[in-house]
Amino acid sequence: MALNDARKFVEKMREDHNFRRNALDVTSPEELASFLQSEALQFDKRELVGAMAECMAQLEQEMER
Repeated sequence: MALNDARKFVEKMREDHNFRRNALDVTSPEELASFLQSEALQFDKRELVGAMAECMAQLEQEMER
């Protein structure tokens, strides 16, 4: 379930300018945790890295077409 949340986070970062701006405005780990909780997202660094790797692989495949 947490990997799915990380995937949602990466997708929203790619597609939603306001979400991305709000996420990038976070200045501390505590603020980030609060922001993620307000978005009903829960994941750890490992899951985020996995979701980012999937996203990068998908982008590479799209570029090959």
